[in-house]
Amino acid sequence: MKVQKIIFALFLVSFTFLSCKTETKQEIKQETIALKVSGMHCEMSCANTVQSKLAKRKGVIDAKVVFNDSIATIQYDANKTNKKELIAVVEGIGDGLYKATETVGKKDCATECKKEGCDGKQDKKDCVEDCEKECSKTEKV
Repeated sequence: MKVQKIIFALFLVSFTFLSCKTETKQEIKQETIALKVSGMHCEMSCANTVQSKLAKRKGVIDAKVVFNDSIATIQYDANKTNKKELIAVVEGIGDGLYKATETVGKKDCATECKKEGCDGKQDKKDCVEDCEKECSKTEKV
């Protein structure tokens, strides 16, 4: 009888712990955005501040700010944040000291041009180069 009580108690405890784990893992929907940031005047303070604030944002996986290009590249989980919120983070630093607009970086252009494909138009290499030149001229998306 004592053994049955112990087995029943172990069963009850293990069932309780196993049934409490109803947490579902939500899949990360990783996206990348490039923002043109105006208003940065120094690399050490401005660029580092923008990068730090973005990196602390919930849902941000990685944030890099290149002062010389005035570009912030952010990888984020689209289930936790979005482009509009990331732009708001930048523009909220220092009571609107910085302005941010979405841009298309050179790497993004290369990817987009390869997606479109150049078969049948002209030499594929020339086509992709032409596409990248046109794409990199466009700052706003």
